[in-house]
Amino acid sequence: MEVLSFKKANCKNCYKCIRECPIKAIRFKEHQAQIISDECILCGRCVRICPQNAKQVRDDTDVVKGYLKAGKKVIVSLAPSYVAAFQVSGLPAIAEAIKKLGVYDVRETAVGANMVKRQYEKLVESGMPVIISTCCHSIVRLVQKYYPACIPCLAPVISPMHAHAKLIKEQNPDAMVVFVSPCISKKDEVDQYCRENGVDCTITFDELYNWLEEEGISIDREKVDQDHFRSRFFPETGGILKSMDKSPDYRYIAVDGVENCRQALEEIQAGGMQGFFIEMSACPGSCINGPAMPKHHRGMIEAQCFVEDAADKKRDYDVVHDIALGKHVSEDMPSKDMPGEAAIAEILAKIGKTRPEDMLNCGACGYSTCREKAIAVYQGKAELEMCLPYMKERAESVSNKILDSTPNAIIAVDASFHIQQFNRAAYQLYGLDAGEDMVGKPVGEVYDEAELIEVIDSRKNILSERCFMERCGLYVEKSIVYDAEDELLLIFLKDINAEEKEAQRTAAMRRDTVEITDQVISKQMRVVQEIASLLGETTAETKIALTKLKKSMED
Repeated sequence: MEVLSFKKANCKNCYKCIRECPIKAIRFKEHQAQIISDECILCGRCVRICPQNAKQVRDDTDVVKGYLKAGKKVIVSLAPSYVAAFQVSGLPAIAEAIKKLGVYDVRETAVGANMVKRQYEKLVESGMPVIISTCCHSIVRLVQKYYPACIPCLAPVISPMHAHAKLIKEQNPDAMVVFVSPCISKKDEVDQYCRENGVDCTITFDELYNWLEEEGISIDREKVDQDHFRSRFFPETGGILKSMDKSPDYRYIAVDGVENCRQALEEIQAGGMQGFFIEMSACPGSCINGPAMPKHHRGMIEAQCFVEDAADKKRDYDVVHDIALGKHVSEDMPSKDMPGEAAIAEILAKIGKTRPEDMLNCGACGYSTCREKAIAVYQGKAELEMCLPYMKERAESVSNKILDSTPNAIIAVDASFHIQQFNRAAYQLYGLDAGEDMVGKPVGEVYDEAELIEVIDSRKNILSERCFMERCGLYVEKSIVYDAEDELLLIFLKDINAEEKEAQRTAAMRRDTVEITDQVISKQMRVVQEIASLLGETTAETKIALTKLKKSMED
């Protein structure tokens, strides 16, 4: 299982881990960040910086529990930064707590640090031109992968962890050695170098702290350690140098932080240096600021105080051993497909960067420059959409196209009654020249401010109200919406002039039709009445004649 992996998370638009990663060993695909294992130096900065806790360090606590369950003799080698991690004066307090977990013994890795620093002193005596310390596995990985020309400068000496483990194994052949430290890269060092006759497993201070808490074991910090040793300086910046007996023929320099170490490696790679011993640590502040320190631990200043209070500049461990401490480091450069200039230019053009002034180099995507990001896109490590200025311009462009294509006039007004948006339809509605920039002008030039103030004060929007606008001589259907959160007024004006005039013409036609109809009906009623009158007279005369005829017939 990989030492470092990413859990599923919503990484979209974040890129914080890419910004923090000093060598950009992170791939971003389908809105998810992924570790590129063969490029990563396991400095752990992405673990500390991730706001979603999406970075997952392999937890080997269960492996150690398995040793204990199987009845193995477990001896813990405790990295010297433990005094800062658990705020103790020395070994007795923390050892007592750890032993309650069931381990056989707890010892200090500072013993191994003493063995290693003696080897460093021998290298200085041999006249090796430039010596780079090899205690930090992340620095070893950095040199292997990115500065192979500096490999001959790496001290051919194993780390204090490995040296101490070999000593423990020599003294206790049946023991299982568990190394505890603030560093996640040590897990990889164990996997790569220490399985045989060395460390069997490594857990972090963070994992140990959680294990103690899970078992309800507290640390008695009142226990005072009377023993103080020189090699306990190792975990602070310059601590290796403090532990060494120096030669007047060498310059001793401490460099911490990956960026600073890279600059130093470039100087060394350039050549011409002679008589330098360089202590390098990937973490700023060195091991007392490691990525797997317990989350509750104090700041670097207080952590350094704990280290220095537990150390002694004169006294050190007196270890007699016959253990081989040599180490061979080989090149391990990751393969990278580098694009040509044409391919880089093509990728940059896709995100609207065709001129020098387009290269903002803002770093929002996580990469230092637009060019660096384009190379990452070519290598499949990044996506075009990670360029936030490009996506913003693209969104604004789409928004402007929508605004300009709508047939209705839209005017956006800020809290000070100045125009912030004036679309194409608004220019047409008011009969203004499209070249006249209305943005920034007082809205009073085109609209009645009093009505807008009334909408703000009453918090009542106007929706689909028809009116005649004197300023443009047109009938419109207006809507005014106030966004209180953004203090923005939106005025929507729909040109209904033709529709209104057609409605007026239709209404006039309707009135004329009604009037003509009334006239026809009145005339028809008069005719009917006249006919009815004539018919009535004729009928009466006929009745009289027939009555007379009937009477005559009867007679």
